[in-house]
Amino acid sequence: MSRKGHRVTRSTALGLILAALTTVLRAEDAPDNPPLTPYGAALLDYKTGRYDAARAAINAAEKARPGDLRTEILKARILTELGDYAGARKALEDLNGKPGLTPEISDAQSLAFGDLCLRKRSFDEAAKFYESLLSRKPGDPDLILKVVYTRVGVSDFVDAAKYASQLKPLDPDHPCYYFAKAALAQATGKAEEADDAIQTSRTLYGITAANLYLKTYLELFASAEKGPASDMTPPPLIKNPPPK
Repeated sequence: MSRKGHRVTRSTALGLILAALTTVLRAEDAPDNPPLTPYGAALLDYKTGRYDAARAAINAAEKARPGDLRTEILKARILTELGDYAGARKALEDLNGKPGLTPEISDAQSLAFGDLCLRKRSFDEAAKFYESLLSRKPGDPDLILKVVYTRVGVSDFVDAAKYASQLKPLDPDHPCYYFAKAALAQATGKAEEADDAIQTSRTLYGITAANLYLKTYLELFASAEKGPASDMTPPPLIKNPPPK
């Protein structure tokens, strides 16, 4: 069958990814496992794309553990997915000055801020958060990939390529190189090259790992008319770890 025969919309592709994630993650929430805490339920619903359920669960978690900073960061991430950007920003800003804001929590807050800005397509603002985190975590491939996305987002392909050159094509744990390559290719009109890079990531790392990265990529760069969002229907998610 031709590529055109597999054409789906971006929203359909994202829906398939989230449905597959739900199948795998909820299988781990079997009846013989202990019941999830409100926070655990919110986290699971967030990871599987059930954002309305996640919001209800995180509200319960806030009541169960008022003032818990980790809960507030997850709440901000859930609100981001629901498109409540003002609410997400407020939840993150309200953490400033609160007791218990350790360096680890502060980094999680900054990452959530960056991801919020990235979702809003406020690319320069997102870059400031990611680059600040990179100064404390040099070489982190996930942060480098997100900086690449911000530079591609403003058509700064020179800087995007410079950051992408820091990624390793055969990193055993992160398919970031291939998604950076795909973003640069997609943004410069090379849709087939973008498709090939993503297919390579699936081959090397397995569908589970690749789909976790594919969701953000599709939201940012894929077109409903051409490229990976339309030419690729994500296959069923399986547990297939990357090669060591």
